[in-house]
Amino acid sequence: MSLSPLSFEAALQQLEACVSALEEGGLTLEEALARFEEGMRLVAHCNSLLDAADLRITQLLQEPDGAGPCEATDDDSCAADTDDVPF
Repeated sequence: MSLSPLSFEAALQQLEACVSALEEGGLTLEEALARFEEGMRLVAHCNSLLDAADLRITQLLQEPDGAGPCEATDDDSCAADTDDVPF
């Protein structure tokens, strides 16, 4: 099964199902190994998606258009306009 189109949330849900099946026991050795292998593939897929998200965030924070990270000062001049914030 190809994991590429699988979202992070779907992969995590499948991983949790693998872990539950292994924790419950009652599997044959072959079934347990298959679940373990599937879980390891899902972990690698989740890590890949998290790495891609981290890279995207890093790139967004480094954009030269001034939308990058704001260095905080004592006067909070970097704070967003909070007039429209509902809380």
